[in-house]
Amino acid sequence: MLAQIPLPVRSISAPVAETLTVLGETEISGRTVQFGTLTEAPRLWVALPGATLPIFGYLTALVSGDPILHVTVEKHGSWARRSDSSAEIKAAAMRVWTECLRTCKADGGDGPQDGHTAS
Repeated sequence: MLAQIPLPVRSISAPVAETLTVLGETEISGRTVQFGTLTEAPRLWVALPGATLPIFGYLTALVSGDPILHVTVEKHGSWARRSDSSAEIKAAAMRVWTECLRTCKADGGDGPQDGHTAS
């Protein structure tokens, strides 16, 4: 049960939203949510476009298929920690991650590896 609760993270700051390469977008609990990455901070970041401090967290453990949501901006923490929002964010992240792997492999690459975009 505790593994399902998004973790608050204060030691890692979110990157600047303008530098995020968006890999996927979906609607969760009435909000547009984007998933993306950037070279300087290789993680799967989660953002609410148009919000103040739009990038609010990132996901780890995507390779295992049981992602963990880390919230880096407390302003969006209560929304992200709601069980329905959290579950939907994780499910959408897995869809984006799986599609990225499929695209990388189709292009002849090995796809992202542990320690890179997924972790």
